[in-house]
Amino acid sequence: MSRLVTEDNIALRRHIVHNMKTMNRLVSMEAFVRVVDAGGFSAAGRTWGRSKAVVSKYVSQLEEHLGVALLRRTTRSLSVTDAGRAYHRRCTELLSELEAIEASVRDDVQTPRGNLRITAPPGFADRYLNIMTTQFNARFPQITIDLDLTHEMVDMVEREVDVAIRITNPRDSSLVARKLAPAPRVLVAAPAYLAAHGTPKRSRDLVNHDCIVDTNFREQQRWKFTFRGKSETVAVSGAFRVNSPTAVRDLAIAGHGVALIPEFVVADALEAGTLRPLLPGRLAQSWSIYAVHLRRRYVPARVRAFVDHMAKCLAG
Repeated sequence: MSRLVTEDNIALRRHIVHNMKTMNRLVSMEAFVRVVDAGGFSAAGRTWGRSKAVVSKYVSQLEEHLGVALLRRTTRSLSVTDAGRAYHRRCTELLSELEAIEASVRDDVQTPRGNLRITAPPGFADRYLNIMTTQFNARFPQITIDLDLTHEMVDMVEREVDVAIRITNPRDSSLVARKLAPAPRVLVAAPAYLAAHGTPKRSRDLVNHDCIVDTNFREQQRWKFTFRGKSETVAVSGAFRVNSPTAVRDLAIAGHGVALIPEFVVADALEAGTLRPLLPGRLAQSWSIYAVHLRRRYVPARVRAFVDHMAKCLAG
């Protein structure tokens, strides 16, 4: 009897040791992927919540196990070997598949829950904050929201952002963008400004007006319009350049000039009459509102819930 117990204990210990080695290898693989994606040990450690030394230890253990150098390290630089690039690709696929398997099991028994990190432009939140927070929370009370309002195109991996609201279609192939709604831009000015300076009748008349420039956008002082199927570009100037559409709106309401701005930012001002639309028939270059998240095999339920919620609300 004692012999059987001993043999069973030995088998159990071997099983435990084998599983621990497998788990350690997966952790080491994740460390390696994070180092490559972040571009260094320190950055990987910050986003992972581990020290640089621990991350380095995991990667060294992985290289020792494989008998292959995955990274080239110097005191000033870090680069990936050919073997490292191939291994990174396969590790990424394997870890994504593992995450998908675990998440699918959890989703079978769980409603969307957890903390959701969102970044959005302040001007968008100014208009849609209630939809993003109060209405969403009413539908999904087990999701908490961490909302970062910024015009900066943040690194979603480095900042661990789940969803970004952007008023431009991202070109980064590592991101998935879902169009939520069009975001037409309108040309506006305050009644007081128009009374003092006259009302522009054609696009080219804008060269003789004070124009308030939003520096967030690439074209900045080259405003584009479409009239009777033809494209028109006007070089504008003025006393104010600012990196906030809400500030552009407020400066326009105060009578400081003409503004080209997303309609959702000035909808209330147009309804109240504190701003007036200009150049009817001439359409400004149109934009759209996108919800952006990382491209991966499994998208967390809380992310899917938020994107679907925003798409439904903005479509209405």
